[in-house]
Amino acid sequence: MRTENSTLPELLAPAGDKDALISAIASGADAVYFGTDLFNARIRANNFNLDEAREAIMLCHAHGVKAFVTLNIAIYDKEIPRVLEYVKSLYESGVDALIVADLGVMRLVKRYFPDLEIHASTQASAHNLDGVNMLASLGCKRVVVARELDKNSISHICSGTDTEIEIFVHGAHCMSVSGQCLMSYAMGGRSGNRGECAQPCRLPYTLGKRSFYPLSLKDMSLAGHIHEIIDTGVASLKIEGRMKSSDYVGGTVSAWRRLLDEKRNATKGDFEYLEGLFSRQGFTDGYFTSKINESMLGIRSEENKAQTKAQGTAKMELERPKINLYARLILGERASLRVTDGKREAIAYADVVEEAISSPMSREDIAKSLSKLGATPYALGTLEIEKSDNIIVRVSSLNALRREAISALLSPKREKKTIEHVAKMRKRNSRKIRSALFSRLDQIPQNSDYFDIVYIYADRYEKNEKINGICLPPVILDYEWDEIEAKMTQAREDGVKYALVSNIGQIERARAHGFTLVADFRFNAFNGESIDALLELGVDDMILSPELSLPQVRDLPAGSVIAYGAFPVMTTHKCIIKESVGCEKCKTYLTDRTGAPLFCEGIFGHRNIIYNSVPIYMADKQEDISSYSWHFIFSDEKRDECYEIIEAYKNKSSTSKRIRRIKS
Repeated sequence: MRTENSTLPELLAPAGDKDALISAIASGADAVYFGTDLFNARIRANNFNLDEAREAIMLCHAHGVKAFVTLNIAIYDKEIPRVLEYVKSLYESGVDALIVADLGVMRLVKRYFPDLEIHASTQASAHNLDGVNMLASLGCKRVVVARELDKNSISHICSGTDTEIEIFVHGAHCMSVSGQCLMSYAMGGRSGNRGECAQPCRLPYTLGKRSFYPLSLKDMSLAGHIHEIIDTGVASLKIEGRMKSSDYVGGTVSAWRRLLDEKRNATKGDFEYLEGLFSRQGFTDGYFTSKINESMLGIRSEENKAQTKAQGTAKMELERPKINLYARLILGERASLRVTDGKREAIAYADVVEEAISSPMSREDIAKSLSKLGATPYALGTLEIEKSDNIIVRVSSLNALRREAISALLSPKREKKTIEHVAKMRKRNSRKIRSALFSRLDQIPQNSDYFDIVYIYADRYEKNEKINGICLPPVILDYEWDEIEAKMTQAREDGVKYALVSNIGQIERARAHGFTLVADFRFNAFNGESIDALLELGVDDMILSPELSLPQVRDLPAGSVIAYGAFPVMTTHKCIIKESVGCEKCKTYLTDRTGAPLFCEGIFGHRNIIYNSVPIYMADKQEDISSYSWHFIFSDEKRDECYEIIEAYKNKSSTSKRIRRIKS
């Protein structure tokens, strides 16, 4: 548990099952996060059911540890009533916070459970101070910032906000920017945004002349940067690992607990121990130190597996903390029971104590009822009984008194909630527009007047009569704003009206320039509440996720469907092009195991976008999408190919090329 030294950040541990939970608590975690079998991004972990979650929350609280539950996936519209009932159960069970990704869910939790803490998941893609402050305005007390941030960016955010900042410090991290990965969905229909990721990033690909693992990162460990981490001012340090064993959790948490308490960086021996627990050919701190290169890559080798096996296993046990009970049973007064664990106390009351007509209750009878702690996380310390002579109290009343007092000690007192949520009957926006994002200026063909909005990436913007929209890059760190701000100013002066914003940290600045805002599909707006949240933040319209089927789109009040294009399946903070074909070309192709080519291009900030291997194509299925606005994505197409695609949509032509359809 947290030491008395208040300068230390919280140590937050993962728990995929009860054994891992016990290991986390026994090893010194200040807080634990876990998911249930509903609505969480690690649906393949063992997880907890709701009854087990209640027990887990009580176990945490008995040991002075906070319990956070993950609700960190995108939610479909039809799921909202179930989500609210789920949150209600967790709220009444005493959960300390929910870790949430969906903007609509944040909105609902704030509305119905205003005293329940919301922590914005890393899936919300907060890369800068603007993003953190925007999430705070939606009710988030804490924001888990992007794992790609360097030390200076983290420090800048912490110094500029009162919102608690949480960072990942150890464990696996994705090649893709969190919240911006569709690769698992595109390749096999298993959505990472819905907790079903199949980890295609861990597979081999051919890049240039090499066949290797260009998307598989080593696990991160910032154990060599304890002093720097503390100096940033972060509130919480998060260890990844809800899919990992209880041995991993116990060992990793105990190592980090020791380093924090001793305020020292890890030694070579510490790293060897951590690597033995789990590693992918060692660890990386590349993002934190801004040393982003091929040394960050790694796979789980046979040697790594042997190291872990050699560490052995050790099942951890928790000693039950003791509580002291003081019962007051005075004739004519309500019976009361006060319980304390030395740090906290709670009191409960029962019926008025009555005089016994016959067989008065003895002190031993009372003690027998009150000391039954077997179903609780506690052991009995002391039991004091103050009583009048010749009294009677029902055994059932004493049992209820004990249960209520211990429940009050374990969890904050919260009133039972009655949720009367009425789904809005939303009428779909009748406006229909066509928009297109072109990757390069030289792609834009003569017939681009087919579109109402023509976007180009903001950093590539040049005055052009065909362009009336700019697309902000998927990631903009705080120190990168000057270049983008200059481009936004230039574009507005040239009469550009629209801005396609890619994450929540871009809305306020784009709005300040006077653009009409459209939210990109990267917002993962799956439900009407999320759309309402974006509209209230100043967004005029949005492009919906390609993961949504047409019936799901039909239920939403606004938004364009991607009617054409190979949509981005990854946005990477690490440039894979530079290490394969060099920066001069700034584009290449990844080839997967089936031989399918995935176009990869360099974008702002030496980042990459990897596109799906086949485009969505609906030219000959226009009746299916005639009720919606359309958005086109042009990635590696040449200008004449763009021209032909537009003509195909004008003529409703079919194609013989490999394509994918919007799900119907």
